[in-house]
Amino acid sequence: MKGKNKPKKSQLLNQPFALVIGAALVAATSGAIFSSLSLTPLKNDVTIHLPGSSKSVTGLIPATLDHPVNVLILGIDNSGHPHEKNFTPAEALAGNSDTILLAKIKPDSHSINILSIPRDTLVKFYGVGVDKINDANVRGGTKLAAQSVSQLLDGVSIDRYVRLDTEGFIHLVDALGGVEVNIPKKMDYVDHSQNLNIHFLAGVQKLSGQHLEEYIRFRHDALGDIGRVQRQQQVLKDILITLLQPQTITKLPKILKVAQDNIDTDLSINEMLAIAQTLAQSNHHNFMLLPGRFSEKSEYNVSYWISDHKATKKILQRYFNFNNAEAKEEDKNLVVSQGMKIFIQNATREPEAVVKVTSLLEKHGFRNIFLSSHEIDTDIESAKKTRIIAQHGNPEAANAVEQALGVGDVEVASLGDIASDVTVVIGTDLTTSISEHSSTSIKQNLGLQAR
Repeated sequence: MKGKNKPKKSQLLNQPFALVIGAALVAATSGAIFSSLSLTPLKNDVTIHLPGSSKSVTGLIPATLDHPVNVLILGIDNSGHPHEKNFTPAEALAGNSDTILLAKIKPDSHSINILSIPRDTLVKFYGVGVDKINDANVRGGTKLAAQSVSQLLDGVSIDRYVRLDTEGFIHLVDALGGVEVNIPKKMDYVDHSQNLNIHFLAGVQKLSGQHLEEYIRFRHDALGDIGRVQRQQQVLKDILITLLQPQTITKLPKILKVAQDNIDTDLSINEMLAIAQTLAQSNHHNFMLLPGRFSEKSEYNVSYWISDHKATKKILQRYFNFNNAEAKEEDKNLVVSQGMKIFIQNATREPEAVVKVTSLLEKHGFRNIFLSSHEIDTDIESAKKTRIIAQHGNPEAANAVEQALGVGDVEVASLGDIASDVTVVIGTDLTTSISEHSSTSIKQNLGLQAR
């Protein structure tokens, strides 16, 4: 059950990185098709070069990355624009940046680290005062948006940017033939002022561009914009999986045409292909959320996401090359103390699973264990494998939990309970392992008693 209204061009795009890098990724697999298209990237009448963008980031042809690159990705919301029916490229990209991602592409490890910055994050604009970071693009375009993100993140450098409007996202998903996602709960929300008519049942389904855009715009639950950011991260993974399917190559011309018509970036085609080459050689992706808290009603008249500078510094140290050694030592100390907060989610149909897992963790010295009410993926296939999520980018903590449990896939992502250090999503593999271990222990005890 899905909304039927056709979205306007003014609606929000939530996954721009998948489009620009995804298009380059599939392009990299077929030079013949790529060379037959006129790709002058990409909305040149809009593109504004950042201070560091004149420095080349690639080696000789064939393109390779010479060093790590930080790319700022902005998804633009133009709802309510007075000229929304007749956008110029500049007008289409002049709205609020309601999706803000900083991606670090590392050629040495063929990996990508992505930090999601909630649109409601509190920042200070010179001469203006306190405001939400998503207003930076309106006030000063990509230059102010980049400055605001860099200032928020202790001066981290930003080498390139990508901006994208809603229409490109919708067209990309449609060009792919839809994207399969698992919707964890029923969703219903109508807002005629934004042309939103969101109606979804829970479960695995393939969504068109319009419906996927509606799904990742939904923010009317307990976590508000933070819940939406989590859905963005999961959908980004789903899109990248779809882009890497062999049959995607046959859809390449249409995908590249979408990129040409809808992306504003200072990445050159050579640089996009270099990034695509790096990503094509690895599935190693780390997803994080800017650490912080919701503001109190007594603090401000409107709601803000207030960043936690100390926790953010750890992420910057580990994943954005800010004094990595210090960050890793602090993370190791957290594991040694076993003071981490572990939240448990049960994806199985076994009501006793939480009790069994909690007992097992307690036997290994963990004490701060809580039951999470956070929405989870309960698809039968997904529930077969236990997930151990390093919620705040601390894989040592997640690995310690995995060692205690004996099974589970460790992932660095912000898809668990936001109050946790580690979220354990119990799968049937874990309950089976615990049952087999208990059965073996009983038989051994009976054997000892018989003697």
